[in-house]
Amino acid sequence: MVPTADLAELPSGTRVQETFGVDEFRRRLAAMGPLVKDRAPEAEANRRLLPETFGQLRDARLFRVAQPPMFGGVGLDIDQVYEIAFELGRADPSTGWNAAFYALHNHQIGMMPKETQEEYWAASYDVQMATASGVVRAVFEDQGDTVLVNGEWDFASGVDYADWLQLNRLTEKGAQQMLLHRSQFEIIDNWRTAGARATGSNRVRVVDARVPPHRTLDAQLMANGDTVGRQLHPSRFYKLPIFPWMGYVITCAIIGAAQGMLDVFSDQAPRRREMTTGDMFVDRAANQLRIAEASAEVHAARQIHAGDVRLFHEWADADYRPTMLERAAVRRNAAYCVKLCLNAAYRLFEVGGASAIYDHNPLQRYYRDISVMSHSIAVVWDPIAEQYSRVLWDLPPKSYNL
Repeated sequence: MVPTADLAELPSGTRVQETFGVDEFRRRLAAMGPLVKDRAPEAEANRRLLPETFGQLRDARLFRVAQPPMFGGVGLDIDQVYEIAFELGRADPSTGWNAAFYALHNHQIGMMPKETQEEYWAASYDVQMATASGVVRAVFEDQGDTVLVNGEWDFASGVDYADWLQLNRLTEKGAQQMLLHRSQFEIIDNWRTAGARATGSNRVRVVDARVPPHRTLDAQLMANGDTVGRQLHPSRFYKLPIFPWMGYVITCAIIGAAQGMLDVFSDQAPRRREMTTGDMFVDRAANQLRIAEASAEVHAARQIHAGDVRLFHEWADADYRPTMLERAAVRRNAAYCVKLCLNAAYRLFEVGGASAIYDHNPLQRYYRDISVMSHSIAVVWDPIAEQYSRVLWDLPPKSYNL
């Protein structure tokens, strides 16, 4: 194991193998929290993760927590990716979002053909991938064994630090995940948004990129937990349908952000006075009720998530194949947690007072970030709730991502 004091001296691109347990992981994660929180305003102005923050998270091996051990993973799992999303999201929602995605994606590469995994980590164990999910224009041409790709895609979170890019292709036979190298795409700086600004979720442009067959994966294999990761790697999550548990990575970043907003509100409230009466803000019953209800909503979201994680472990340990309704119910739960956090954020911002609208007050940034992140298609309530009800009533699903 590499001593913590030496981590900052390790260059990017290192192939040093390092393992550590949950306690050491949590110590490293906790050490990053105050730094991330202090840098949040600068990261937002930068509209991407700060280079020094990215470097420290990388060198602390936090992006490797769910990475396959045979390719430099530290021996932990998606459970710790959820912790990254929550704890760093609590300090700065955008940083929690990006860090969790980097860690998630390195787990996800373990589902690709082994040849692809070896190619992905050929030069370094510290490699990152971004996913571009918003189709602006997409043209796929099958040319023998390869696919020629042209187009533009939005919402590529953290793409500025990405060595690889993942795209989704819908065909008559179903969905495919496709992997492109950094040399095959261009970043278009268009991420000017109401919130989540530091995620740097820019547009990408692909021109005449050829994707060989080993860089393509049938999404149905991921949906059913039948990728090569099941045989190659020890993580229990490779035995599970990906879409139910993957959605919680986003949800946990939003839950962490809501908790962070609660933290800020709780800290500010004792110093405030009511403008019209001069009374202490915390003495007013209405204010007491607001924070109690908001904290209960965030607590409820955390408990729903914890319950589903226990369910994931039970399914994987028994090698159980969850039914379509069980999958849809978990996706419903993850989206409902986001609804709870949105309610809590609005409740706190509404009673945050006139000072909450100023840029220097972090309440407004948490509120904007939570609002924007809740627009992710992976956690938007209406289509996910519709899918659950369709499955419940024996209607055919309208999407492959169950």
